[in-house]
Amino acid sequence: MRTNIYIIITTIIFASCGGQKQEVDSTQQSDTLVMPEETLTAFRTTQSDDTQKPAHNADNFFAIEADGKIMVGNSADILKTTDIKGTDITLAPTGDIIAYTDTTDGRCTVHLYNINTKNDRSLDLGIYNYHSRSFSPDGNLLAVSCQFDEYSCMVLLYNMRDSSLTSIANPDTKALYNPTFSPDGRLLSCHDMQKVLVYTLANGIAKHIKTISCDHLCVDNGLSINTSCKIQFTPGNDRIVYTCADYDTERDDLRHLNIYDIANGNILKILPGDKSCKDFEVSEDGNIYFLMEADSCHAAAYLASLANPSPVAISKDKFNNATALRVAY
Repeated sequence: MRTNIYIIITTIIFASCGGQKQEVDSTQQSDTLVMPEETLTAFRTTQSDDTQKPAHNADNFFAIEADGKIMVGNSADILKTTDIKGTDITLAPTGDIIAYTDTTDGRCTVHLYNINTKNDRSLDLGIYNYHSRSFSPDGNLLAVSCQFDEYSCMVLLYNMRDSSLTSIANPDTKALYNPTFSPDGRLLSCHDMQKVLVYTLANGIAKHIKTISCDHLCVDNGLSINTSCKIQFTPGNDRIVYTCADYDTERDDLRHLNIYDIANGNILKILPGDKSCKDFEVSEDGNIYFLMEADSCHAAAYLASLANPSPVAISKDKFNNATALRVAY
């Protein structure tokens, strides 16, 4: 199956959203997920020194946001500006819908823009401040992180088919950040900076099944998970790709990119040095697309894979103030 790639450059702002609360079942909590032996065997067989470098389809489609302008094209270096302006973009896996935040009228509203028809419509998501969002792999759900007071944040599930709203709350800390779907759409993960909360999804309803301590992901001194960090499962749901903030440096924006093996607790560092990972996305074929900073103001797009984490550049251009990357597959 062809994988469409979208790179989004955006600034983090807040938008509005809300919904009915879905109670969380917190009775099942564990630091590990039990994986089938065939899944673990498949993981072990990928760890070969003879694996080829990751490659991407030259026909992949990109979308980039810079300075409020949204551009699209068949290459990260050949882009056409659309008719809309917005920030905080994410894209549907179908490749034709951009979800973005519009602030032109002085208030934050979430919009859906169809690239093909140029139809642009706003969503009525309530009066909550907006953090981040992601589409489910089938495009039927849009997960939105909504801040409803200074210290509280929930995740809202917006059903693209019937516009219904379901919210997920964390009873422990009243905070949930950066919701992401697993590539197979079976799991939704988010975090509260102390732990990763894992939910199963059935008919648009989320049920909490597992908790993973962030201490397992940040074993080195000075590393931690903050509100800007992202966590996403790999195909097979046996590993976690994530960014973690490094507070042992003089910078306040340095984020490492790592892979955590749930079965044995091993950590593979893709980007451990002084180059920050601005954002990443895991595709269903095991590729990891990410934005790595080139200097203090610019970032470039790179590709790694679960079989070979050595980064490969996929764009010649450097993007100004790049903060977000999305993949449609």
